[in-house]
Amino acid sequence: MLVVIIHPEQWNGGSDRCTVALLRHFVQAGHRVVWYTTMIDEYWKDHSFDGVEIRLVPLKLHPGDWFTQNVALGWSLVTSDINPDLIVVDHSASCVPIIKWRFPSTKVLFYCHFPQQLVNPTRFFLYRWYSNMIGIVEDTLFDYTDVIMVNSKFTASQFTRVMPTLKDKIRVVYPPCDVDAITAGVMKPISRKCRPSNPSYTFLSVNRFWPEKRLDIIVEAAAILKRKGIQATVKLAGSVMPHIPESKIYYELLEKMIEELDVRDMVTLHPSPSEEEKFRLYQECDSALYTPPNEHFGIVPIEALEQRRPVIVCDSGGPSETVIEDVTGTKIALPSGDLLAEAMVHHIQKTDWPDLDDDEQYEKQRIRFDELYSTRGFCAQIDDAIHQLLPHYNPVNIVRALA
Repeated sequence: MLVVIIHPEQWNGGSDRCTVALLRHFVQAGHRVVWYTTMIDEYWKDHSFDGVEIRLVPLKLHPGDWFTQNVALGWSLVTSDINPDLIVVDHSASCVPIIKWRFPSTKVLFYCHFPQQLVNPTRFFLYRWYSNMIGIVEDTLFDYTDVIMVNSKFTASQFTRVMPTLKDKIRVVYPPCDVDAITAGVMKPISRKCRPSNPSYTFLSVNRFWPEKRLDIIVEAAAILKRKGIQATVKLAGSVMPHIPESKIYYELLEKMIEELDVRDMVTLHPSPSEEEKFRLYQECDSALYTPPNEHFGIVPIEALEQRRPVIVCDSGGPSETVIEDVTGTKIALPSGDLLAEAMVHHIQKTDWPDLDDDEQYEKQRIRFDELYSTRGFCAQIDDAIHQLLPHYNPVNIVRALA
């Protein structure tokens, strides 16, 4: 079977990990795989994409302009020499109508992270106007797809709210989080009880340096803890996206906040860590922090679960579905420094998280992880959806190397 994947920008994020999982899965299943993209970030320079035909269509556009990028990628596909059996598209459905016109019998699976019309980009006025215009035609674009996979129940609810006619096409499939752990070859997760204790309770935030991620409330919470005389270590790790000015500006804002709130002795920044460094930070920490509200899914709470660390999240969006209160983590009502500080104190004082710390009890969480959030579970659900679209499709079960 010939599978084409259209994924416009290959950064280091949840959607990019989904793409890697799909590429590897289809290649290992023996299919011919062609990947259309506009760029592959430096982060992936040493990654092996063996068996994948990469067709790069470089475009000098504003990063995140997926609508235009997917139009260009779709055009490259329809004018190419290939005739795909299955096309997997993400980020924008802008290319789907032209694909269906050129390949009417080809099935199109769309993986949706969030409807464009519900995104409020913190960018310039013209970009906001442009984004709103895209939202107007989005319903029509998605109507050309055969199945729409969304990354959480929250995303499904928002999708059907603005595009109710597409409800029957939607399936919830959580993204996989263990791709990086496998490709980085890091050691298996360990309980906090099986490694040396920290001099002070250590919190780790893993997230892109981006305004919507609300990392600023972590710095505020650290200042509150310091005023109360509570000792803690806070590490902020994540990607600084060099092509997007907002990312660098926000990183510099956080540095300024750390100085102004006098928490340099508590808070350290770890820009753009490697996967090996990231998982080392997970193993060294006592709790993870994930602060964006209404996040579509949120890979960090699942990484924390896999790494056997409790996590503090906002009680909204995807994280509200994936974190079990006081079992695998804590939920705060709003992205507030005060509320986060309260939750951090709770974690410092809570000496035991049995479902994470105890090997025997962790097994039930591990089963839950494998079924819902692992690469094996993700690919099994992809295969099930494809089999419904293409009854002759018989997936070869060789994803055991991924799990």
